[in-house]
Amino acid sequence: MYDESKTINLLRTSEPETKIGVLNDLDQKELSGAVCEFVSNLLTDEDKGVRNAATMLILNNRNPKFPALVAQFVNSQNISVRNLAGEILIKLGSLSVEPLINFNHENDNDTLKFIIDVLGLIGDERAALFIMEVISATENDNVVLACLEALGNIRFEGAVEIMILFYDRNELYKPTLVEALGKIGSKTALDFLVARFKDEDELTKYSILESLGALGDINTFFFLLEQMMEISGTLVLPLITSIFTLKQKFNLDIPFDNRMKNLLLYTIAEGKPEHKKIAFTLVDSFDDKDILSASLSLLGDDFELDEMIGSKIYRNSEFIYYEITRLINQNPHNLRNILNLFLSTIDYVKAYSLQLNVSPMDIRNIIHGVSGLLNHHDEEVRRLSMEILFELDRESSLLFVDVMAVDENNWNRLRLLEIIENIPGDAFNSVIQKLVDDENEMIRERATYIAGIKNISPQSINAN
Repeated sequence: MYDESKTINLLRTSEPETKIGVLNDLDQKELSGAVCEFVSNLLTDEDKGVRNAATMLILNNRNPKFPALVAQFVNSQNISVRNLAGEILIKLGSLSVEPLINFNHENDNDTLKFIIDVLGLIGDERAALFIMEVISATENDNVVLACLEALGNIRFEGAVEIMILFYDRNELYKPTLVEALGKIGSKTALDFLVARFKDEDELTKYSILESLGALGDINTFFFLLEQMMEISGTLVLPLITSIFTLKQKFNLDIPFDNRMKNLLLYTIAEGKPEHKKIAFTLVDSFDDKDILSASLSLLGDDFELDEMIGSKIYRNSEFIYYEITRLINQNPHNLRNILNLFLSTIDYVKAYSLQLNVSPMDIRNIIHGVSGLLNHHDEEVRRLSMEILFELDRESSLLFVDVMAVDENNWNRLRLLEIIENIPGDAFNSVIQKLVDDENEMIRERATYIAGIKNISPQSINAN
């Protein structure tokens, strides 16, 4: 047990450190109404640590008195206090529904909107009837929008008919209403949105296309394929996304014709990372050179996307062998990423003993292009170029090894030693001897060690 009077007194008068200690000690206690009230009032305390401790106690103790006490702050003039109260009420979940519904907002539309926002994020269906009463009575646009969004978050199918009545009432409502109908996902909502699609402006069409993926059926999939002939620009992105969603949901196939190809190329070029990933998933079974080429320009933007691109390039290894020289000549912004993928592709080809239709002339052209990068300003590009040359043709790499040996980056010269250490024979002995006298101690020691293993003539080895 705890001393209630002493606890309240400490919470009223103590320094922040003491208040925090008291709050922590109350965590598992059965709290009286008076103590709950004092704890809730500490959400307005000037000290952040006290506010945090009070918040944790409210959330962990979950005394049924707390929701109503916290709800009193939803109309606080202090925005941070109001937002904190909202966060707590959302985390308390269903316990908060009745106090929020019963809160006297006194025709304060800002407070009413805040209450509805919180109820929507809680997502308890018990709030739906209250919200429907509000939306039927209010004339405030912000409150209407809050109601539409909340009903969508609650996914209350019984609200669809009433929500549809607001569709033509104000253009401002349409994007939020369409998104909400998409979340609810009823057949009535689906049929309504498909019927209204062609007559809407671009912004509303965008919202409808986004929603059709979530609530659509097989017929919707074919409806979206029909729209491919009409849609262009930014509308392509939600169209492709919804086609992908329905393809996955119903295990459907998509046609890969020139129109689809162009839409996917647009998505790859203009979409956000999530759109690009969807495009690559859709073309996973297609090996179109234009799409493969477009994919290389995206390397380095997103790790997951890089893996998807890499997987597709590996399955089309010849493509990058043919493309790499052209890409080097273009000096793209992501040259480092392209070289890294090419090096990985070489390793992949060797690991699986793949027979590529790549001629000796093609290899010579690649070597010529890559060797020109040994003086590139980017040290990582120089390192990758060095490794590619050794992987492609060890004998040809000997022609450029003197350039590699004077690379200004110590780690690149050390990497050169690591490579030639494992090459049998004496073709690279002169490079090892040269690096024995390198200005960097680490490189000198490594070169001396390798020289000893390879029994290179000691007369050229520095006595260091």
